[in-house]
Amino acid sequence: MPEETFHTRLRAAIEARGTTVTAVAAHLSISRFTVNRWLKSQMPDAEQISRLAAYLNVSVDHLLRGSEIDHDHMMRCQILFAMSTDLQTSQVNAMITLAEGLLATKM
Repeated sequence: MPEETFHTRLRAAIEARGTTVTAVAAHLSISRFTVNRWLKSQMPDAEQISRLAAYLNVSVDHLLRGSEIDHDHMMRCQILFAMSTDLQTSQVNAMITLAEGLLATKM
């Protein structure tokens, strides 16, 4: 069995979501060529990994280290994201500050 890497986990996440390289590229406003490089050898930067994880409904940790996917948690993250799209920028910033505070206290 081949070794699991970021690249193989990314490919699996794209397939599991039922999407395409073209759709991923369009969502991230990048070229298909860039996504294909990520699937083979290149690593995206931290912001791109976060955006990939959100779009593919997996955690950053899963893409980077192969941790188990908690589907219930990911669904709740999707709900939170969907709710945030109706908020004003100042409200989104307040939510980010709240989340950072929660993470800092390790609740």
